[in-house]
Amino acid sequence: MKIKKPIDLQRSLALQDFWKRSRCHLLAVGLALTCAGGFVSCSEYDLDENTPAGWDRSIYSWLDEQGDFTTMVKLINDLDYRDVLAKTGSKTLFAADDQAFDRFFKNNSWGVKKYEDLTVAQKRKLLFGAMINNSYQVQALSSTPNASGTPVEGDAMRRSSALEPFDNVQILEKKDIPNADYWSMYQGRDSLVVLHDATETPMIHFIERYMVNKQITNEDYDFLYNHTTHRQSGDASVNGAQIVEQNIRCLNGFINRMSEVVTPLPNMADIIMSKPNTTVFAHLLNRYSVLDCMDDETKDSYNASRGTHVDSVFQLRYFSERSQGKAFNKSHNQVSEDFGELPYDPGWNSYNVPSNSTGSTAMQQDMAVMLVPSDEALNKYWEEGAGAALRKSFGSWDNVPYSTLTEFMSANMLESLSGSVPSKFQFILNDAADPMGIKTTDVDSVWLACNGAIYLTNRVFTPTSFVSVMYPTVVDKNMSIMLWAIKKLNYQAYLNSLNARYSFFLPSNKALLEYVDPCSYGKPQRQMLRFHYDSDRKGNEVYASIHNIDPETGVAGDSVGVYTNSNGTNLDLNPILNRLYTILDDHVVIGNVEDGHEYYRTKGGSILRVKNAGQSSMLVEGTRQINGETPSVPVSYIYDQTPETQGGNGKSYILEQGPVLGTRQTVFNILGQHPEFKRFHDLLEASELIETKHDKKFACSDSCISTFNNFHYTVYVPTNESIDQLIADGDLHTWDDVAALDTTIAEQNTLYHQYVNEIDAFLRYHIQDNAIVINADNTTGMDKMDSEGNFTTPYETAYLATEKTSTGKIRAFKKLNVKTNEKGSDIWIIDAGGNTRKVVKTPGLYNLMAREFTYAQSEKSQASIIHNSSSAVVHLIDGPLMTKKKN
Repeated sequence: MKIKKPIDLQRSLALQDFWKRSRCHLLAVGLALTCAGGFVSCSEYDLDENTPAGWDRSIYSWLDEQGDFTTMVKLINDLDYRDVLAKTGSKTLFAADDQAFDRFFKNNSWGVKKYEDLTVAQKRKLLFGAMINNSYQVQALSSTPNASGTPVEGDAMRRSSALEPFDNVQILEKKDIPNADYWSMYQGRDSLVVLHDATETPMIHFIERYMVNKQITNEDYDFLYNHTTHRQSGDASVNGAQIVEQNIRCLNGFINRMSEVVTPLPNMADIIMSKPNTTVFAHLLNRYSVLDCMDDETKDSYNASRGTHVDSVFQLRYFSERSQGKAFNKSHNQVSEDFGELPYDPGWNSYNVPSNSTGSTAMQQDMAVMLVPSDEALNKYWEEGAGAALRKSFGSWDNVPYSTLTEFMSANMLESLSGSVPSKFQFILNDAADPMGIKTTDVDSVWLACNGAIYLTNRVFTPTSFVSVMYPTVVDKNMSIMLWAIKKLNYQAYLNSLNARYSFFLPSNKALLEYVDPCSYGKPQRQMLRFHYDSDRKGNEVYASIHNIDPETGVAGDSVGVYTNSNGTNLDLNPILNRLYTILDDHVVIGNVEDGHEYYRTKGGSILRVKNAGQSSMLVEGTRQINGETPSVPVSYIYDQTPETQGGNGKSYILEQGPVLGTRQTVFNILGQHPEFKRFHDLLEASELIETKHDKKFACSDSCISTFNNFHYTVYVPTNESIDQLIADGDLHTWDDVAALDTTIAEQNTLYHQYVNEIDAFLRYHIQDNAIVINADNTTGMDKMDSEGNFTTPYETAYLATEKTSTGKIRAFKKLNVKTNEKGSDIWIIDAGGNTRKVVKTPGLYNLMAREFTYAQSEKSQASIIHNSSSAVVHLIDGPLMTKKKN
């Protein structure tokens, strides 16, 4: 990557060569940005403010003449920078006087006791880390330009210092090379030349206008500096040092007298690595670290500037979704693991906050926050707390897969400092958009970095998935297929909601070897999909082998094909995600399946039956199992993630012997299997409500109901005797009556349309939106309980009719009023004619489950993608449903 050359004077030939030829871009602004072209125009300068007589002196001459800036002057001379600061140009210097340097040498993190002990690198940090390559009044430091270039005041808290990339070089000795996943190829090296990020090193400045604009209080500021300060309105600071005399105007810029020596801040990653009480978190962070080998031009520039002959120069990076302006997931033939990328690079000096409108904010406007638990807190979590399940599953942090670890790390990486100060703690949300619950007492210390703040916490903040019903997928590697599907389909946003209660039936990898493919329901040969997880197939870890099922034994044979993850996340093109999405929808129940009922509706609208709920002998059945096509599935283990136990959102039920499956029986199939339904079946068979292709382009799994559309329904079937009575009374005609009419005769043609519409309306009025099931909780959304303990609510049917109103005629779907009790043990239907019918609870004639699939392909023999599916329950009722009163 190339590094953009700043315009500066008196650079050495080697450094000029570095800027000219290396590949990493910096945002440093040089002397070419004069007062006419920079963020602040000449007219904005207040030349009377703190401007001493003889203001035409340069920065260097002013410092030299004061007599108490001798250390700063010596730094300038030693670094051969006198000519730059003694001539016209454009600089802002945050200068410490000799007394401040005396205090610095008595106490600093470098361990330097006197000036003579400073290295050249340290001298450069003290001078260029306190300098900006442009001239700014203090009030203008908080301004950034908008799209038209007009300064926006109170919008900036960071600005690039004059430090150069090579000022961040570390010679990494063999003993210091981390024992981390992506460093194995370097373990044998004696030393490595490593740039700790090749972007600019910003300085942090808190100016009054920024504080007011971002609603950051003085108490927030004092919190960020560990209450070692007592900020007052109007105060201004740079890297924690107060500005005691502002805007000293010189010929070539501004000087600000500082209360203390300004030293450059390391980035967040470097701080975490340096602290003795964050070693565990540092080790976890190192699992994402990698060396990015820089090009030969950069290497040659480094050698020329340092007089060395190293063979490689590296840049320390972290695999992340955002780093130096884009995702970083490959370096030096090393590719990040699937789900092995942090939200952002903690070592990215010029980190910027993502924005919904522009993609990202300017680097100057904000920085990040990382919640870093102390070693004590993290070890306690691992040994005794909720992390014990992680330890039980994986044994050590090193064995925790990236798919799980990334969840944990991401939960502790906040995007915005201005939105994460104590006065706004109540508004910090977790990954499920619920309040995180952080308090000031949870934070023991704050360390400010050049790209963010480290909050050292005494508790561990975990992702919502660690307390939600998704938890087993995170901690159990035998759930890797479902975890992969959840993440690929962004299903975690649903499962992690703590505002709902879920029952999640979770098939293991082993269970997903037994998935009967709904796309084979319309084919002569039934097929089974066996899902597999292969960690070596980067990005495509899950695939499915296709197996024909022996119709006699039900045993799957050898593989006859393979489905792979392709075409991104388009469910109409990707067979793997298409089926896994169906599986997820069919295995999640909104609610508690241990509430005493027998049947429950899934998120996808299908029906599950639960037996022995909550017990060691608990069984679950999908509609295929309910209909006796395959055996019930035992629940192997229950994870209790309820609010009362884990602060979560329900329970997860582990299935190891197979998934729940949808039946291949359609409504029409079911009607044809029971002689008690014959009259209704015969009427339906010849109607236009039966289709084999939906919308003329989507093949159906069999003869399906045309009004069904990816929802759940109830089909009420009157007894044969009641239909025969309607026919005998002349209230309903048959298809034989229709066939007997001669449509060439006008009168009979009229009767033909009358009879057809009559039969169609009769059938449609018995097809109701919403599946109502005996022994299920059907009361959701129903009216209040009446004196007899029943609930009643209206549901639309498929019968669209013209009705008269006070304002004219309207087209509307006719409704039925359904009444049931809380247990769901009985169901009554009150039709528009005021007739009350009841579901007949003759065994085998109620709660019959149907599932109707349509495919993205036009021929069911070629089906490979589920377009949609509808579920229906069929009940025998004791009389017909009518739109008029039947005597």
